[in-house]
Amino acid sequence: MLTRETKAAPPRAVKHPTPVVLVPGIFGSQLDGWYKKKTAPHYYCSKDSGGWTRLWLCIECMVPTVLGCWTDNFALNVTDLNNIKNRDGVQTKVNDFGYTDGIAYLDSHQYVVYFEELIKGIAALPGYFRGQNIRGAPYDSRYPPNSRVGKIYMIQLTKLIEETYLINYNTKVMIIAHSMGNPIMVNFLKQMTQSWKDKYIQSFVALNGVFGGSAKAIRALASGETEGLPGLIVDPLTMRSMEQTLPTIYWLLPSPSLFEDDVFVMTDKRNYTAHDYSDLMTDIGAPSGAELYNMVKDVPLFDDDLGVDVHCMHGINNTTPLQFQYAKSKFPDTFPTTLQGNGDGTVNLKSLELCKKFKRLRTYKQFTGPLAKHLEIMQNPAVIQRVVEILYYSQLNETETTQDTLHF
Repeated sequence: MLTRETKAAPPRAVKHPTPVVLVPGIFGSQLDGWYKKKTAPHYYCSKDSGGWTRLWLCIECMVPTVLGCWTDNFALNVTDLNNIKNRDGVQTKVNDFGYTDGIAYLDSHQYVVYFEELIKGIAALPGYFRGQNIRGAPYDSRYPPNSRVGKIYMIQLTKLIEETYLINYNTKVMIIAHSMGNPIMVNFLKQMTQSWKDKYIQSFVALNGVFGGSAKAIRALASGETEGLPGLIVDPLTMRSMEQTLPTIYWLLPSPSLFEDDVFVMTDKRNYTAHDYSDLMTDIGAPSGAELYNMVKDVPLFDDDLGVDVHCMHGINNTTPLQFQYAKSKFPDTFPTTLQGNGDGTVNLKSLELCKKFKRLRTYKQFTGPLAKHLEIMQNPAVIQRVVEILYYSQLNETETTQDTLHF
């Protein structure tokens, strides 16, 4: 049995390595679009793509003259949970389900790295191969789990895990999720029977899980979120018009039960807490914002009893948006002064630390520094090494149960 000071033995081949299924976060899956539209927001916007083209991530679309065209193609039309769909004339598809290309990089030029370094770290272990026992489960992250598209994904994920189990000699599967992929897995695991989980799931590894929401979701809906791109290049208000149509942005609003009476938005007329979302949606002029929030507010981001072993890792001590202050008469159509708190740069610490409450938490580790940030953690050598070690020892059933830092 490992103790806290035990060092890992060099990896050796095992007969049937534990297969992994990788679940990305919001905007963590490549998404292609094919559009033939009757109207467009600007005269210079193409109405016909002439075939499939990269919709997310389209780096060349993130420039002023094209951004409005792209946001109109990426936005959703929402009537109710059973009638959430693309803009008229737009088709979309997720790339490479079951394999890894659709989550390794996000753009077609492979400039934006996502799961690739983690995949390479796992593939370096003896007996691991992409597409066989390293598999990806990308999804259209615009749709929440309780939508029609979200429910279809849950069925696809079930079949993928069962298939992965079978093609790997009936070996239980380890789920590795990042960001919003973690509450996606919370909802998935809660709907599965315990007998199914006992048969198919080895464990669940949570990386920078947004278990209690993120204050950045508030800023996205109120004034637009540019995801770190300069405001002079990417107009936040143009992004806002698209982000206000995405149900998952509302799903990721800070949980009222977790953040209680914390003030998130401060204006000259009033302040807003997590209990004021309906008023906030009205005051920012979000079309159907309150209805969109009501569609997803009861879909859990966290549950402490998933019926599987959990390993949790997340970043801390990176400045993370927490409160948004607007100058007089500037709310909501200007980018606010942002007051920072603790977290991973995107997800607030309260939300990240919820994973300590899992009843079957096996290991827990916090990481600091620039490579502990929300996306950067996926390229952190220490994190990758820890995932590899958890994966390796899962095959030997030698990992000690603890909520403290393990030294492999």
